[in-house]
Amino acid sequence: MAYLRIANLKKSYRVSRTQKQQVLNGINVEFKRGEFVAVLGESGCGKSTFMNILGGLDMDYTGSIVIDGEFMKDYTEKMLDDYRKGRVGLIFQNYNLINHMTVRENIEVAMTMSNMGVKERRARTEELLAQVALTDYADKLPNQLSGGQRQRVAVARALANMPDIVLADEPTGALDKDSAEQIIQILKKIAESGKLVIVVTHSQKVASACSRIITIDDGVIKSDERQYSVQSKTPKPKVKKMHNIGCGELFKLAYSNIMQAKKRSLLVSIGMSIGIAAVILVFCLSRGITGYVNEQLAGSMNALQIQVTYESSISNVRIEDISELEGVDYVAEGNYVRLSSSYEYDGDEGYIMLLSSSYDALDRVLVAGSVCADGGILISEAFAENLYTNAVSEAQDLVGTQISITFSGETTAFTISGVYEDDTDYADYACAYVTKDDLSDMYRKADKTLRTNILYVYVEDTSYITAVSESIEAMGFTASRDDSTVETLLGYVDLGTKVLTGFALISIAVSAIMIFIVTYTSVVERTKEIGILRAVGGRRKDVTLLFILESAIIGAFAGLIAVAFSLFISIVANLIINQYVGAWLISLNAVVYICCFAASVAVGVGSGLLPAMQASTLDPAESLRSE
Repeated sequence: MAYLRIANLKKSYRVSRTQKQQVLNGINVEFKRGEFVAVLGESGCGKSTFMNILGGLDMDYTGSIVIDGEFMKDYTEKMLDDYRKGRVGLIFQNYNLINHMTVRENIEVAMTMSNMGVKERRARTEELLAQVALTDYADKLPNQLSGGQRQRVAVARALANMPDIVLADEPTGALDKDSAEQIIQILKKIAESGKLVIVVTHSQKVASACSRIITIDDGVIKSDERQYSVQSKTPKPKVKKMHNIGCGELFKLAYSNIMQAKKRSLLVSIGMSIGIAAVILVFCLSRGITGYVNEQLAGSMNALQIQVTYESSISNVRIEDISELEGVDYVAEGNYVRLSSSYEYDGDEGYIMLLSSSYDALDRVLVAGSVCADGGILISEAFAENLYTNAVSEAQDLVGTQISITFSGETTAFTISGVYEDDTDYADYACAYVTKDDLSDMYRKADKTLRTNILYVYVEDTSYITAVSESIEAMGFTASRDDSTVETLLGYVDLGTKVLTGFALISIAVSAIMIFIVTYTSVVERTKEIGILRAVGGRRKDVTLLFILESAIIGAFAGLIAVAFSLFISIVANLIINQYVGAWLISLNAVVYICCFAASVAVGVGSGLLPAMQASTLDPAESLRSE
């Protein structure tokens, strides 16, 4: 019973938009297991095309090919990959070995594509090396072998997954007489083992060694002669379940390919790492400075204070709304009188710009004295300067003296408890603080009710200042700060972070283009390798993932270099900075390192995606013909 049947097989190539060249004009033939068949013909008669179609490398044909009862035209892409992977072994005239792989690796690659276990793969490779007499050459590269030895490697690779059909395209065309004879004898033994061996050749001498000679001329079979019967073993064929290459093996293959062009890969990785390291250092420096500022100001209430004012009183409901804003630590209520009070001191009179009630969390830099208690008043430096006389010329001299404050026609005597440094917008005017009870008494004397018209809102961290201020102003209040220096400083830090990050991102973008170019160049340079991988059963998906993994490895190298470099710079810089400011200003943040490393890998993957997809669309037969 025929194992392989071909009926009315036709194939043509388009040579122009309107013209086709017919290569096969209707091939009808059958083959059995254990046959050693020569397909004889002159160059250009269609032999190689016939071989590519039988090998599953070219599906653009008409007619039918039936393999063990299955129509090849019915094969899905996955079934076709499995067919090349396990049912057919291909041997080429020009060997088609992967130059950067050793003899052992070239044989193993076919088994790698079928995800055979490492131990089983190694054992099978040693068996094949012995079969083709190349055990001593296992670790040599193809360019260290003779033509006959290379062809024997190709034979071993074709047999790796124990196929049922072996197709040899001009296997002795580039060999000397002795090497050619060795290859013919190996192929004959393969046929005797029960496999179907088809040899395409234009050599009558090679054909005469085969059990059957089929002559093709002008795309049709001119003759079919049987010379002898092969004494073959015909064991019952085993049903082989094909597996796909695992991600681990693909990663090893990708890493091996990267190492073949390690100088180029290293240069691209270093170029990309500069941008990644810059991003890491900028973020870590920004976080470090912000953290340092927050730490230094942790005990300074003014730095975390927002003053909220309103023309009339602020209701308890609105105070509660403000206290519930994200980032608000607590809210202190206060009161103030603007331009509605005056003073008299030692015969000197004047107006007070702002008279406010003090509160428990009052944090002012005192020039002299202390914070006021009941019956006392805390005055600003500008206020103190208005009170200086020949006898009193220093702030400390004012502490303990008496001053009269008049509000709505009612006068109250106070003792000056201290003088504070005013860094608000009212620094040039006479301002003062009294206790809330004393201010309430002044209102009662004037037959008025004291209402809350100023709030001191404290945030948990300086990073909340802007957001809380904006939320308060959206409620219709006025939000201000005594000292916006810190906020301004952090604003400059944030702006600098954005600018430097922008430059770093440009560097990363350039590196991404470099990876794209390198991967694209690699695809062009390794077109034949791609064809070989497809010929031994590699899927489109495998080829795509292989090149994506190579790009990812370059990105990972860049990320590792960037993290190591930024860590080194950060530690050295911090040790120097610590000598002057007593702190580390560059944060060592693991989250930033991990995120930037992941981003580096992602950039690598993204950059290599298009070339990888292009590689997977290459036609296997065309790829094998490339140089």
